[in-house]
Amino acid sequence: MDTVSPVTMDEVMLTCSSSDERGAQKVRTQMDTLPDLRNQILQLLETRLSETSIMMLQEKLRLMQRCSYYLEILREDLLPTADQTQQVHLSDQMLWSLIDQQRLQSAMTLGNTQVKLLLTLLGMLYHEIIRGCQELETFILKYDQGLVDSNMAASMQKKLQQTHQYVKDFESRMTRNLGPLDLQNQLILNTGNFPIPQLTVSLTVKMPVIFDRLKSCVKSNTVHLCWDVAGQQEPDEQFEIHIKSLHPTTTEHAEFTKSICQSYNIQVKDLQPDRYYQFSVKRVDAVNLVYGQWIDTITLKTLYISELEQSAPF
Repeated sequence: MDTVSPVTMDEVMLTCSSSDERGAQKVRTQMDTLPDLRNQILQLLETRLSETSIMMLQEKLRLMQRCSYYLEILREDLLPTADQTQQVHLSDQMLWSLIDQQRLQSAMTLGNTQVKLLLTLLGMLYHEIIRGCQELETFILKYDQGLVDSNMAASMQKKLQQTHQYVKDFESRMTRNLGPLDLQNQLILNTGNFPIPQLTVSLTVKMPVIFDRLKSCVKSNTVHLCWDVAGQQEPDEQFEIHIKSLHPTTTEHAEFTKSICQSYNIQVKDLQPDRYYQFSVKRVDAVNLVYGQWIDTITLKTLYISELEQSAPF
């Protein structure tokens, strides 16, 4: 029968000593890499996490939150040419009559959910980037004060990697296509009477409608409003303008009117002098709109006219 040799105290002490040395060596290695870690953090803070870069990320997020998202239907069986896509417009009465409305509504709901998830994810990534930036800046301050230990260094190394990944994920999500949607059923019911057109459903994005506050101007009883859409030179859609009087007299009700036009400007007439008005602009809602919360609003005050003053036309 084999016997187990007893462990001597010297062997125990040797084992503990070896373990302590390995731990100490690990700490020394981590501390030796601190200058390199500091340089990596500074490089990130001065490039992709600089004040300008953070502002750009915030603006990109705000832009996505203000965009309008629409359901786009494409026919797979009609191959597009190089400069033309075979988009199915929901105003096409023939195809509209073939599309099952309940399935279409399900696709709209799915599109709405996908947009909300995307915006939520972008918001979470942005907040994690900001938090990571703040923690990395705090680490640099403590490093310069000589208050950094090995545990903090290991934690910041991990935070540095995470923040890099958050920035990468944020930027990739900004450019990723939103479609096609993974529908459970085709939009057109299979009745067996005719071949079913193969449709692909995806999401398309339109930039927000924003007032041009420099070009918009006001007179005593007239306001000239201007707006634009980023990247769009000529309007190919209609816009809805809401006008609301903010300070009616005690004998008047708050005035609210609406105008629709297909241009980037409008002249609002017959306003009262020396009064605040609220103006809002948005796209006219389309049947395939799945998400669009942004409505730009501006408040202007008409000019006061004395008895000796004459109003000048635009």
